[in-house]
Amino acid sequence: YGTPKPYGGAGSLRYPSGGAIDANSDYVLFEFKKYKPPFQNANRITDKGDGTAEKEHHGQYDYNRAGEYEDADPAYKSIIMYMPEDVSTGFRGKWGGKAFSTFAANSLRSAGAEGFGKIEGILKTGGNQFQKGIQLAGAQAIQKAVSTITGDSLSNDDVFGSISGAILNPNTELLFQAIDMRNFQLQFQLVPRNKDESEIINEITQIFKMCTLPSRDPGKVFGGKNDAIDEAFIGVPNLCRVSFMRGAEEHDVLPRYKMCAVTSMDVNYTPDGSYATYPDGQPVAMQLNLNFQETKIVFADEVQNKTIR
Repeated sequence: YGTPKPYGGAGSLRYPSGGAIDANSDYVLFEFKKYKPPFQNANRITDKGDGTAEKEHHGQYDYNRAGEYEDADPAYKSIIMYMPEDVSTGFRGKWGGKAFSTFAANSLRSAGAEGFGKIEGILKTGGNQFQKGIQLAGAQAIQKAVSTITGDSLSNDDVFGSISGAILNPNTELLFQAIDMRNFQLQFQLVPRNKDESEIINEITQIFKMCTLPSRDPGKVFGGKNDAIDEAFIGVPNLCRVSFMRGAEEHDVLPRYKMCAVTSMDVNYTPDGSYATYPDGQPVAMQLNLNFQETKIVFADEVQNKTIR
């Protein structure tokens, strides 16, 4: 997944400022990257080792490579912040009930047991499964007639229940549908102790505002760029890599995320409930609330390999 720059690299912003960061220091590192369209440049140019290069085509492009994200504009300096109070993570999968008709359930059961090659033969022989289609066809004929004449909408169960006192067996099963992208929030109290720290705090909040918003320059669209494109499109916001660090290395227990979008940022200039500033107008305290969302889904093997936590 790649390695964060130790201590944020040269020119990074740090709050609180001052004091040395050693091998036992815990902190949060924010690095800003350009958005990488998932299907851009799916053909990679690789060095063959003999001074020539060739284009590789990948049918299943691994768009999770962190190393392919370019650094954002130099204005997006890396940021080092103290470890916040609430550090947590979680995964949430979406499961939902799916109701199968008896006909569909038996067809799928046969497919699972016999393979798809024999399904066509089962249907053509007019076997037990296909016989149930007679009742379904009758119900559909009633539904169509009623809808045409009166406009009423009847379900299969409306027809069977009102005529025969029976409904289709729902055969409900719980099936996996999707995985939610991880969301998390970090909160920081920013209290400048001197003028230099005030400037650092203001620049930190400015960078997170910038990372939340789109740019006027969309870059190349379908490989082209002109005034009409600049007027018709806007650029996607930059992304943020969030790393929980211990010294120069990533913390080996705390969460590890893929590239994230800054979905919201809020600055409260009166976190203590009253307005107060220094003589130069700088608020005596600010509260920074950041919300992040991973841009790629996480797979079980990545957690098993500890590339993601």
